[in-house]
Amino acid sequence: MTTKPLLPNEPITSFQQPGPQNISIEQAMQLAAQHQQSDRLQEAENLLRQILQQQPQHAYALHLLGIIAQQCNQADLAITLIKQAIDINETVALFHSNYGEICRQQKRLDEAITHSKRAIELNPDLAMIHSNLGIAWFDKKEFDKAEACQLKALSLDPKLSSALNNMGSIHRERKEYKHSIDYYQQATVADPNNSEPFNNLGAVLTQDDRAEESFDVLNKALALNANHVDAYSNLGLSLNAVEKYDEAISYFKKALTLRDGFSSTHLGLANAYRGKNELSLAEEQVKKALLLEPESIEALCCAGDTYSFMGHSKEAREYFGKTLQIEPENSQAMMGLGHLEMEEGNMVLAEELFNQALPFTDSPSTVYFHLVQVKKVQELDATVRALLKEYENRTSLSIRKQISINFALGKCFDDLKEPDKAFPYFLEGCRLKRSTLNYDAVQHTRTFDQLIETVDADFIERFKGCGNDSTLPIFVLGVPRSGTTLTEQIIASHPNVFGAGELFDFLDIAGQSTLPNIQFEFPENLKTLTPKMATQWADNYVQRLSERAPDSKYITDKMPANFLMVGLIHALLPNAKIIHVKRNPIDTCLSCFTRLFQRGQEQTYDLAELALYYQNHQKIMAHWSKVLPEHAFLTVEYEQLVADNEHQAKRLIDFCGLDWHDDCLNFHKTKRTIKTASVTQVRQPIYNSSVERWRQYEKYLTPLVKLRN
Repeated sequence: MTTKPLLPNEPITSFQQPGPQNISIEQAMQLAAQHQQSDRLQEAENLLRQILQQQPQHAYALHLLGIIAQQCNQADLAITLIKQAIDINETVALFHSNYGEICRQQKRLDEAITHSKRAIELNPDLAMIHSNLGIAWFDKKEFDKAEACQLKALSLDPKLSSALNNMGSIHRERKEYKHSIDYYQQATVADPNNSEPFNNLGAVLTQDDRAEESFDVLNKALALNANHVDAYSNLGLSLNAVEKYDEAISYFKKALTLRDGFSSTHLGLANAYRGKNELSLAEEQVKKALLLEPESIEALCCAGDTYSFMGHSKEAREYFGKTLQIEPENSQAMMGLGHLEMEEGNMVLAEELFNQALPFTDSPSTVYFHLVQVKKVQELDATVRALLKEYENRTSLSIRKQISINFALGKCFDDLKEPDKAFPYFLEGCRLKRSTLNYDAVQHTRTFDQLIETVDADFIERFKGCGNDSTLPIFVLGVPRSGTTLTEQIIASHPNVFGAGELFDFLDIAGQSTLPNIQFEFPENLKTLTPKMATQWADNYVQRLSERAPDSKYITDKMPANFLMVGLIHALLPNAKIIHVKRNPIDTCLSCFTRLFQRGQEQTYDLAELALYYQNHQKIMAHWSKVLPEHAFLTVEYEQLVADNEHQAKRLIDFCGLDWHDDCLNFHKTKRTIKTASVTQVRQPIYNSSVERWRQYEKYLTPLVKLRN
């Protein structure tokens, strides 16, 4: 907003300024303007009110008093005062321009446009007025009209920072990020002391998958304005993009201390908590955002993603559907619905949705990635050719897009039985993905060792009788890609079992603090776990589980990482069934290495680190076998499950305490949501092509050879 007043030719009138000297009204106006521009608002207001006592129809005093009211967040008063000024003198362009800008901020866009146009009629050579009109058109999503106004402003003043900044925002809305970045950079040069262009530049760099570049820019914005709420929030978004969720949360919380009730900040927090698998906290933040902006596309999509992540497909569909009602070309909602269809086995419909999203996305490589996951690639079709073309131009793409392209092409050539073409893509994809992570393999080894030290036989004995006696849970666990999905699908095909899929509930509960106001990381927190807390944890888990299928007698929880929790599960849920799935170690690790996981699994992008992780898994499973009763859990070998499916399936069902049902052999026909990387495989009958798969890649797998013994 332009706030510098245009002073009229007022007659010199005696005016009493606090102090010994008398000054004229004109001098008083000039002094009031100086106070206002120096943020001495009370002094400015006192002078203006004295002027208005002498001349109640002083339009310029009313106008400047309105500007001060706006600075004090009294928009209604500001509008009233400036409207009075316009009624007194309708011919001052600045009055109309500032009135229009305040109306725009109050979302009274038609009034804003009317008065901005009148301001241009009165003074067509003032660049800022054209720029303000452009902002109003921008808010109405009339981007062509907005652009025309900003270009007119820049023709009058090529270095007008606000117009350059606004051009950046127009291109950002059009998802023309390179043009947007260029304009924001020009705006920072034109006015290096203005924090807003730096903030916007940082935000669009993150949108363009260049989050690492945004940190310095956003910190510059905060150096210029330590209370810049959007810059704190945008830093959180940038940190989310590189999966530094704890740091992101601290910035989002700082933003909310400065301005509570800001929808996009709540959504950023939701995404951070979702990244940390703290799903109840994520849901809480989504609800807050929707309460503030129930029609927000960003909030609706975030709600869809969050409920999808939580395994609440019905709610996820509702939010994605509402998104498409408001914005039929929203690619994020189409992709979200496509994933839900995949999880429910509707591969043809999933493929249709992904293809529908393709024309509307700013990240086609991501869509191509998912298209090749839907089915086996049979030939070098249009999707594969498009991926190869994207790969040729990869240096112009962000690291994350390059990662998707490499994993997609690796999968294509693996399907086509061309391992020597496939593996270099997997290798490059993993190298790039690993470069974005802060994974510490040594620290994770310490976590395994600490867990073994903490949850020993004495620990388990100490909590005997403190848990929950429910027979509801059936845990299926093991290293990712070891056959846990197939195992769960067989069990969940029984009519008395509900397959809930990968649940973060037990991990979430076990990570809770056990001392007030002190946050210990798992498993350090277990050292101060009390019997009362243990009971609360167990009851909480059973309650969460039962809510997913209230009428089911048994519910499976197929979170692979629960292999870390076997001892704790046995202690807190003594009647739960625990099934540990094993597979050839090298096949397991190869399957992990050639898969781009949706979240987590940071150990899988380096072969040596992956081998160490698997050895740690072997070590902790040996520990559980040592400290738990002989039949505390059942170990199932994937290769035996494939080779002798009927016998092994009956063994599984018997261990779960269930009567045999033939549906368990027709698991591929079972209709249920499956939220894992193996979603396509378990929709097919048993096949053995994954057994000894590693041999076709043997020459590339030297770091895994140690696992053969």
